Amino acid sequence: MCSNTAIRRTLAIVALAALAGACAQRPEVIKLYENPAAGRTQYDRLFIVGVTGDADQRITLEQLIVDRLRSRGVSAVASYGVLGSGDSVLQETLDKAVADSGADALLMSHIASIDTAIEREEGREEIVSTCRGGDPVDYFLYDHRVIKVPDSVRQALTVVVVTNLLDAASGERIWTIQSTCFRKATLEEGLAEEAEAIARQLGIDGLVRTAP
Repeated sequence: MCSNTAIRRTLAIVALAALAGACAQRPEVIKLYENPAAGRTQYDRLFIVGVTGDADQRITLEQLIVDRLRSRGVSAVASYGVLGSGDSVLQETLDKAVADSGADALLMSHIASIDTAIEREEGREEIVSTCRGGDPVDYFLYDHRVIKVPDSVRQALTVVVVTNLLDAASGERIWTIQSTCFRKATLEEGLAEEAEAIARQLGIDGLVRTAP
């Protein structure tokens, strides 16, 4: 018995993949500040601080940034492992933690906003045809059945993070960017993309010494 169901499914998968690739939006990175006196200084070890009122979000963001930097050969330490996950830290406590860690730069990433949009996709009908035998071009030799795909609802998150890089020795601000990730299904997915965008931009701007 011949069937075009597998072919239809394959074409549907290819079409969906192409649509997803076309609709996927890359993170937007805007440089807000660059210290003209910093020259071409490169940093070897970063102390990472996530700024948010939610302890779980802070820990997740810090660890993701650390992981992305380490994957590029850059040494980094997350503040939650040193300072704990409390809501506030005194400046002198932070300064001491940075110095004790041996970091030469402080990276502070503030989750500026998380916007949620609800997207609704209307249901549709699909016709699946199975050939009963004989001439496969003969329409009347096929059994046809209709599959109804129900409506679907999904959330789409837009995450905005503002990141500052400060020189540990002088305390001067070296660099500031705003990164935005669009249409993420979960906050974890959005934070992971944010971490990747931050680590990548540090490398592009030559601010960290990456492994050869």
